[in-house]
Amino acid sequence: MTQLSPEQPATETLSAPAPRWTPEKQGRFLEALARCGSVKAAAAFVGMSRESAHRLRRRDEGRAFSRAWDAALIHARDVYAEEVLEKGLNGWAETVWYHGEEVGERQRFSVPLLLAALARLDAKADECDLAGNPARAAAAEFDEMVEAISQGRDCTAMLEEQDQAGEPDIEPPFTGIHNDSLMQRLREKQEREQIAATAPEDIDISDLDPDDAADWGEMQWERAIRSGISDDPDFWTRVRASEAAAGIVHDGDDISGFMPSDSMGATSPQASPL
Repeated sequence: MTQLSPEQPATETLSAPAPRWTPEKQGRFLEALARCGSVKAAAAFVGMSRESAHRLRRRDEGRAFSRAWDAALIHARDVYAEEVLEKGLNGWAETVWYHGEEVGERQRFSVPLLLAALARLDAKADECDLAGNPARAAAAEFDEMVEAISQGRDCTAMLEEQDQAGEPDIEPPFTGIHNDSLMQRLREKQEREQIAATAPEDIDISDLDPDDAADWGEMQWERAIRSGISDDPDFWTRVRASEAAAGIVHDGDDISGFMPSDSMGATSPQASPL
């Protein structure tokens, strides 16, 4: 073993102190989490690690931080729902490259990818629901909680009020679109685009019996208008008879607004009665 001589003093290695979760960092983390839904990204945003965030959340002094964390995930779910709807309906621009050169842009759609992210946040929001209304109450006053945490104020009274929130008294702040509704709207949009891109003579009208028009859905009416079968005056007479049999009554029972006029001719496009 090598011995150190008096002329060779031992050197001490001093490690830098670990970064601390200051109140200001906690507030910035919570705001970032509400925007992105990612603990890792929100922690990195304030120069901290995901693991240290979870450690703080488990400590007694991190109770308000933990409650606001749950509330942030509820708000993040709402943000993702809006993002899913926007990108699902309109897509996003993607640069097209050919042999290393930019040659144009195209609209890219990847609804399953966005729904996967939304489902993950759904699961997180469902976990918050297991605790009942306290997390929802915190989401309703999220800004006030974040401000109090950022300033290092005592949040005990606020937490007690949230704990005492009664089931009928708190409405969930989430107003986004659920997956089933979103997928239905996406399917309808894609079907409308397909109908519009199809030649009238190629539209499938096998299920478009005017005598059953009272039971038609929106897409059936889209096909009826696009195919041109609605240009026949007899079409609207049969439609009205179907509606009358189903108990559907229009003001004044006047079908002139739906039938093509003699002056317009049978080929003029007509608006759907729906």
